[in-house]
Amino acid sequence: MPSYVDEGIVLRRVDYGESDRVLTVLTRHHGKVGVLARGVRKAGSRLAANTDLFTRSTLQLARGRGELEVLTEARRLGAVTSLGDARRSACASLCAELADHALEPGHPLDEGLYDLVAEALADCADPARDPRAAVVWFAQRMLDRLGYAPELHVCASCGSRLEERPARFSAAAGGLLCPVCAPRDVEGVDCPVTAIKVLRVAAAGDAGLYARLRLAPEVLAVLEQVLERELARHIDRRLRSLDVLRSLL
Repeated sequence: MPSYVDEGIVLRRVDYGESDRVLTVLTRHHGKVGVLARGVRKAGSRLAANTDLFTRSTLQLARGRGELEVLTEARRLGAVTSLGDARRSACASLCAELADHALEPGHPLDEGLYDLVAEALADCADPARDPRAAVVWFAQRMLDRLGYAPELHVCASCGSRLEERPARFSAAAGGLLCPVCAPRDVEGVDCPVTAIKVLRVAAAGDAGLYARLRLAPEVLAVLEQVLERELARHIDRRLRSLDVLRSLL
């Protein structure tokens, strides 16, 4: 079978048969692929540690006869990273689940998308970073790349310029609503000025500035509500990791 080498991140894994696993892997050059890892669950398997969830590895893949590639070799990139606690694990799971559901298999990635996923998972594990803030950044950047960037500077309904004051976020309308239009979406999220500024930083793609922000719990809660509304609107599946994360807060 012809084979190729690519860098990949394990987004999901499912046990298969007595000793195998089926992996969903995001690769740098081949997009999202399904991979059969034979014998990986056997004691002493040399592939096991290099195919853990969220692990980045250099993979040698053979093209199988069906829809799955066959893993023949894997070498972890970098040191083993521990997520440390359930909250960080839930945040990493949410990033991986979003990437899995949002990206079609077998399509090459837009430039920088692979790195966006890799950096989000690294930020979830970084003890110096708040994993909830990492999820907000990743999800907003992902939605932007998918073409769902919200309107944050003018009213998404009437087009009037938004003043520096609280506003309501409407996923149905596609962004923030002015005070006149806000009553049209009773399920919208009321955003304080601080949350609006954070959303604008994320929309601008200023990773350095976003990393320096220290977000209060109440602001994070608002941003997560906005995120949940956007995902419900644009991603055609319920993300189970959202429920897990909510139960841990």
